[in-house]
Amino acid sequence: MVQPGQGESTPRSALAEATKILRTYGRTQAADLAESKLAAGPPARSIVVVGEVKRGKSALVNALIGEPDASPVDVDVATSAAVQFVPATESRPAGTAELVFPGTARQIPRAELADWVTVTGRRVTDAQIDALPTRAVVPVAGLVPGDPIIIDTPGAGGLEPMHAQLALQSTERACVIVVVCDATSPISAPEMAFIGEAAATVESVIVAVTKTDKNIRRWRPIVDENRRLLREHLRRDIPVIGVSSTLAAAAATMDGAQRQAALEASGLNDLRRAIAARLALGEQLPVADALRTAAEGLRGVHSTITQDIKIIQNTATVLPDLTAERDRLAELKDQAGQWEHYLSRDLTLARQAAMTHLDEQLEHIRTRWSEQISKHGVKVLRSNPQIFTAQIEAELLAAMTSTCQLFLDRLYAMVEPLFPTSDNWQEIYQLMLGAMAFGELKTGEVAKKTKGLIDPTMLSMGSIGTSALGMVLGIGLWGAPVWIAVNMGYRAMRNGKQNLLNWMRETMGTVKTQVVRMLEASISIARPEIVIRYREHLRTQMEEIQRQLVEAREAAQQDEATKDRNLKRLSTNQRVVTAKLAALENQIATLTTVPDRVAGEAS
Repeated sequence: MVQPGQGESTPRSALAEATKILRTYGRTQAADLAESKLAAGPPARSIVVVGEVKRGKSALVNALIGEPDASPVDVDVATSAAVQFVPATESRPAGTAELVFPGTARQIPRAELADWVTVTGRRVTDAQIDALPTRAVVPVAGLVPGDPIIIDTPGAGGLEPMHAQLALQSTERACVIVVVCDATSPISAPEMAFIGEAAATVESVIVAVTKTDKNIRRWRPIVDENRRLLREHLRRDIPVIGVSSTLAAAAATMDGAQRQAALEASGLNDLRRAIAARLALGEQLPVADALRTAAEGLRGVHSTITQDIKIIQNTATVLPDLTAERDRLAELKDQAGQWEHYLSRDLTLARQAAMTHLDEQLEHIRTRWSEQISKHGVKVLRSNPQIFTAQIEAELLAAMTSTCQLFLDRLYAMVEPLFPTSDNWQEIYQLMLGAMAFGELKTGEVAKKTKGLIDPTMLSMGSIGTSALGMVLGIGLWGAPVWIAVNMGYRAMRNGKQNLLNWMRETMGTVKTQVVRMLEASISIARPEIVIRYREHLRTQMEEIQRQLVEAREAAQQDEATKDRNLKRLSTNQRVVTAKLAALENQIATLTTVPDRVAGEAS
């Protein structure tokens, strides 16, 4: 019999009590899955800073990092590639930067960073350079392991729709989006549209109003007006915080109380507190996910106990129902061969639907870029090939990822009705992700391609722009042929319109081939897993029904005293499970609640 606990004071102790009950009732799979989710640890954390050109975005990034020259800053300079800042390590020492090209990475002195990632950079404007990085990784001594990655997105071209896709779709990562406006005027229409898109998919969006030191009298009314506009247009409260990056930079040269006072006056501490409150939620995601898994398992236990109570209380009524359920399961078992044929058919249809979707997405990309090239000519693209190549790269990755997601959604619709809980689907899902991520690449090739690239800091914007699925698949989406195809885009831009159009057509074909391989690899994993797990499920369900039938027949012959004892035992167990479920739900609610406001947000 399950013994009542003393109550849970922490999420981990609540989970420990829950998994103990699950194992007592033979639900080892649910217990193991919950514990594995807890052991996975917190997700990679990131702060993505976005904003129109000349809004003080890079200066704000430097203030957050605490280094005045971390990201290239100048009134006439706009970053042309995403720059992300990570803790310095032995392999990535401070004072260096890593340039990420399609398929490879190169370490350079940090002093040369502006040459590669700004619109007017020496390397960016050099017509002899065949390839430019789509992002850069900058190790910072002031950051320590565990600190969030800080990403400074390209400033050239303002808030492009692609920037929203690149920066805002990862709800499963602990990602905070900081949208940078300035204190010269209220939020512009493009900024409002961008924030609206962000707020629709990400809980953690903050608006930073910069240059308050240059608009001493106006910045507070501007902040209030921005709050009003956001509430009016988006129907929710988005934190709006005034910040002076200049004052924050000056504070870095001070000591003690003077430094702290300057940081408070700059608004930077308010912004940091708002970011920290939202990142804290992301750190709790694995714990909350583990608690949800355990709670789902406990609901199954509760259902079993409830059925056992029903058997004792209403033996005459329950026996026919159990017999009918036994016959239904036996029929399903007899029809297993036919069901497997239908499964093969449905997998083929899911693959076809996914490929149709990919064709539509690739055609949309081809048409959009062909029209842009025809309208503006290659000259515009040549003026900043780094921006356009990064956008094409992101659009292709988004098309591949949405195709894989559609396929996985179709599979979920097939698998979910087969099992009473999501445990089996989650395990099958992880296996399919592994198959997609590495496809048909050989082990040696995978190691070569992923070395120094597959960690979250190197996946940067591509991963953030394609949700958690893109983050997990990572290097698998960019198989060797696609890496090479994207890399050739630089040359195509510089060799004329027809070469660029030819490159686009060839790249679309390469992407399609890669996705076909990924889907085939996932189907080869999914089909046997689904079949074997379904057979096992039918077997265990049949055993459970047989057990309940035996109990029902025994209960029909028991005296009233024996029935009362059994009912008392089951009722006690039911109360314990109900209490544990309530405790888990309370812990989940606590972990997943984002404060509407944190200290300093209204300053």
